[in-house]
Amino acid sequence: MTAAQIAEMAWLSQAEMVALAYEEAAGGDVGQALRDAIDDLLALEARFAEAERLVSYGFVRGGSATGRG
Repeated sequence: MTAAQIAEMAWLSQAEMVALAYEEAAGGDVGQALRDAIDDLLALEARFAEAERLVSYGFVRGGSATGRG
């Protein structure tokens, strides 16, 4: 990576950097990059939903479930 490329990346938003990474990984195929990003997002959403189900909503660190102690 050249200094000019690094300087240009410094001005990119996080979303733009992620989009470029997906595009590069897809060999420049923008459609494939979008599909890959959506697949990854859906997989993360599923993992997050599973983690939420595993969390005990009655547990509060240092106190009771009612918040009174």
